[in-house]
Amino acid sequence: MCSRSWLLVLLLATPAQAEPFVGRASVIDGDTLDVRGTRIRLHDIDAPESAQLCKDAAGKDYRCGQAAALALADHIGKRLVTCDPRETDRYGRVVAVCRADAEDLNAWMVGQG
Repeated sequence: MCSRSWLLVLLLATPAQAEPFVGRASVIDGDTLDVRGTRIRLHDIDAPESAQLCKDAAGKDYRCGQAAALALADHIGKRLVTCDPRETDRYGRVVAVCRADAEDLNAWMVGQG
């Protein structure tokens, strides 16, 4: 395949050119959603995994991953989510900026700490 053909293939496969994913979201963990059967990682954030433990100020273990996932799920509620793809990660997940109504969920999660 010539270099022009490869460039065309790359441009067509670029998630940034993809249509947004719109639908109800299931929260997998604090930085990953499932929208209409597609796993979507929130762009530019990292949250604890669902089963991850952290220590509170008193040094006691707590399920910080579960807390992050529940906070995001509660915040989204039943609202429709729109995710605008930015890239694909090494695991094949779409990486996107997601919104519920006009609210940037990525920014909201960062703001929650």
